[in-house]
Amino acid sequence: MMFTKSYARVIFLIALTIVILLLPNLIRISGTYIGEDPYFYIRVADTIKDDNIEYDELSYSGRPFAYSPAQPLIFSYLKKVLPEQMIINIIPIILGLISLYLFYLILKELKVEPNVNYLSLIILILSPPFIYIFSSYNTFTVITLIILLTFYLLIKKNMVSYLLFFIIPFFGYQYSLLTLILALVYSIKEKNTKGFYIILLISLLSLLIVYLPSLSKYGLSESSKFDKALKYKSLFSDLGGEAGISIFMIFLSLFGLSYLWKSKYKHFFIYVTLILFIILIFYYPSFIIYLSFLLSFLAAVGMIYIIRSKWESETIRKLTMWILILGLIFSSYNFVREISLQEPSHELYLALNFLRGYDSSQNVVFSHYSYGIFINTIANKKNFMDTKFLYAPNLNKRYQDYMTLLYTRNADLAESIINKYEIKYIIITKKMKQGLVWNQEDEGLLFILNTGKSYNKIYYNDEVEVWRIRK
Repeated sequence: MMFTKSYARVIFLIALTIVILLLPNLIRISGTYIGEDPYFYIRVADTIKDDNIEYDELSYSGRPFAYSPAQPLIFSYLKKVLPEQMIINIIPIILGLISLYLFYLILKELKVEPNVNYLSLIILILSPPFIYIFSSYNTFTVITLIILLTFYLLIKKNMVSYLLFFIIPFFGYQYSLLTLILALVYSIKEKNTKGFYIILLISLLSLLIVYLPSLSKYGLSESSKFDKALKYKSLFSDLGGEAGISIFMIFLSLFGLSYLWKSKYKHFFIYVTLILFIILIFYYPSFIIYLSFLLSFLAAVGMIYIIRSKWESETIRKLTMWILILGLIFSSYNFVREISLQEPSHELYLALNFLRGYDSSQNVVFSHYSYGIFINTIANKKNFMDTKFLYAPNLNKRYQDYMTLLYTRNADLAESIINKYEIKYIIITKKMKQGLVWNQEDEGLLFILNTGKSYNKIYYNDEVEVWRIRK
């Protein structure tokens, strides 16, 4: 009976994971890949194939090829052996199942109660970060699995974990920082600081190998001064964050912390890890994705605490429990719906594909910078800006000119910026007109396009306009 029950739980978890991760692509109307990451890796993989790994000719109209090497190389290799659609839509689900199993093993090694472990997995599957990571190939898909595998092997005292600590910096220095901090906390817990010093040396060596060439050649990257507010908005999925955590998970986690605090410092390791995550998120808001793994455990503890505890009012206890459970499910449903609507839309894809065929040269296209990577990959054109800020040329000055061109009604000023950056095409979307940039039909660049004689609308559909600049 116990085997049957365990077997049924495993089948349920696998089925739930596959269904949840398939849903965004199944209900996606446009038929395009979800988000910018798949398009970025498709293009960069082709760049690697052509052995042009010193310079990116399309991003920011030309920039150093200073991307973290691991993801593009992995994607480039996968493209040699697997169909592109399988890499982007199926491989992430497989990696998600493996990651879920690794998380289960980690909790088991940490002596987590089986019911809490099982409930943690369900809450994690329903969490927006998990859905975001594993419903489509993106920046976090492979590195998440590697981080989980690293810590499972570290707990098991397997020497292979040292190799993985060496590999992690190739995905980005920020992941190395995260894993080093977590390894330090775990080493202190296990009273094995000697092991941490080995990990530190391995990681530092790897960081030097990866980043010293870029630092010696380009110096430090210019940091963006304009996207801080946007990053912090992404912390909560219920407030529109791309992969933020659910507010209902936070409430359940607070119940879990309240229960653990009854044992005071017995769970000191968990408190310290949580505090360090919160500090790290101020510098790297995307780490909210990894905080969700810890919060899923705390939320499971909180839910079991609510189920087992006695309240003065049984009705309020049950009502609280069901509100939080339904809230988690609603957050998951809402996020699946939102992620299925991510760019590029079918209309944007058609417009960019038209531009690719209309002009075979790689002229500069100006639009909202969130469309930059789509302009590179789908239209095969240079963008004015995109979301890859690391080592972007004259980043903050370019952003100032970007904002000026969007909002000025001075035709001469607009023309000077267009000439400065050799802009040939301008793409305007319905979203840009409805709050992404403007709120009025004759605002800024819209006024100039509709009144100036140097601009010709060469394509339009229900969502997108393509303007050509006459020289």
